[in-house]
Amino acid sequence: MGVGDDHPLAGGAEWRVTRQWSRLLPDSMGEMGWVIGDHGFEMSLSARVPGIIHRDIAAIVAAALGDEGLASGDIRSWAVHPGGPRVLASVRDALGLDDAALSASRDVLAAHGNMSSATILFVLERLLPDGVGPCVALAFGPGLTAEVALLRRVAYRP
Repeated sequence: MGVGDDHPLAGGAEWRVTRQWSRLLPDSMGEMGWVIGDHGFEMSLSARVPGIIHRDIAAIVAAALGDEGLASGDIRSWAVHPGGPRVLASVRDALGLDDAALSASRDVLAAHGNMSSATILFVLERLLPDGVGPCVALAFGPGLTAEVALLRRVAYRP
């Protein structure tokens, strides 16, 4: 959607990624992966993934936010890639979030399922027009890696 007069952020503020981090979760090699098969990408996902995320995500987020002088309590919006209900529960519990913090992620999962990388954009679409910041976006990928992005509202400049 282009930014025009009818855009929800027109005349106000827009969201900008102000910092991004990528971290390999320890002892997670082979827990999630993609292989190009005869019928496209084939994903492998271990049942251990939610436990590994629960074990490591709080320290990863704390270190990332600490780089910016922030803590989890300073974050007003959470955009978490909904890899599945157990992944969302792991993030919620590890970060001490309430259920409402992940409602956009759960709503996208219920409406669309896990659409791979694009899913986080659907979560952000739900959060950002009315959301408050700062916002942390979290996604997980092969390896097992954690991708963390800090978004902040800035004055809109056409």
